[in-house]
Amino acid sequence: MTFLFDDAAFAFREQGLVFRPDWEHVVTPVVDHALSRREVDPEKLVLFGTSFGGLLAARAAAFEGRFAACVLHNGVYDFHQVPLRGLPPQLAEWVTDGRDDMAGPALAVRMAESIQARWFVRHGMWAFGAKTPAEALRACAPYHLDTAVERVTCPTLVLDAENDEAFRGEPQRVHDALRCEKELMVFTAAEGAGEHCQEGAALRFHQRVFDWLDERLARA
Repeated sequence: MTFLFDDAAFAFREQGLVFRPDWEHVVTPVVDHALSRREVDPEKLVLFGTSFGGLLAARAAAFEGRFAACVLHNGVYDFHQVPLRGLPPQLAEWVTDGRDDMAGPALAVRMAESIQARWFVRHGMWAFGAKTPAEALRACAPYHLDTAVERVTCPTLVLDAENDEAFRGEPQRVHDALRCEKELMVFTAAEGAGEHCQEGAALRFHQRVFDWLDERLARA
């Protein structure tokens, strides 16, 4: 089997590129290149997206039909709502409405109080090419699977983690919306894999995912 991973760090650091929501335009050229290699089996291409890549991989698989399987590690349906849910309702409204005169100072206070908020916003500014914290949050708006998820046709594995605070409920939402062959695989704290993207339990995570892939790719 051949894996294509969603990992854009090199393009960010070396080329100054930022994210785009229509991720199929990133993945399709990679598939074209992979299929030009003699050692690649065109019947066993797997797309694997981790964390935010779980949304990007689903979006790409919706419009790039040459994958034998897709793994969403973990599933994310609406990336815009994730940070907004963590904000006070009034602040979320200011951000959405473009009231940066109010949102800017309030976000500065929140970032000073929360390491998680500070990391998310600063990383978002870098990853989306945004100039302000509020702009970074608004840049998340087009990152959702509305109208796309139902177009995924390859067998898709959606992973979830019992204690994932970042994307709680998102994997189930993706799984429910998929119309292809699908499975929701929940990892628990009891097996040591209950954190976001099964951090700290790589062996367990790999065992279960590769067992699933073995079954699907055997058909190909």
